[in-house]
Amino acid sequence: GAVLSDKIAKLEEAADIDPSGVFKYVLIKCVSGGEARTILRGYGWAEYHDDIFQEVAQVLELEGVTCQCVGGGRISHDAEAKKLSCYGYSQAYGRADHKLSVELLGPKHPGYDINWSNEGY
Repeated sequence: GAVLSDKIAKLEEAADIDPSGVFKYVLIKCVSGGEARTILRGYGWAEYHDDIFQEVAQVLELEGVTCQCVGGGRISHDAEAKKLSCYGYSQAYGRADHKLSVELLGPKHPGYDINWSNEGY
């Protein structure tokens, strides 16, 4: 699985989000050479979930990785309190699997209280 891992390594880890605030996020399924991996990206600059997906997919597709957005939502990141909350959904892509999002965020945020809920928009 080195090929896919190397390509995705260029995009850092499985999860990349803003250091604090409340912002939209998407889960993106990346496929290369018969291998698949889901990554999470969340940024405050995005007006729409699709903005994040298009930006990330553009880079990966140049590397020959096929990308599919498999859902979105919002993340509330309170860096001082070390809390992350995943909730809500994307009108364009539907609700992200917030439970998976929590698993993806965990390794990058040790010592954090990370929770999810299907409430909210």
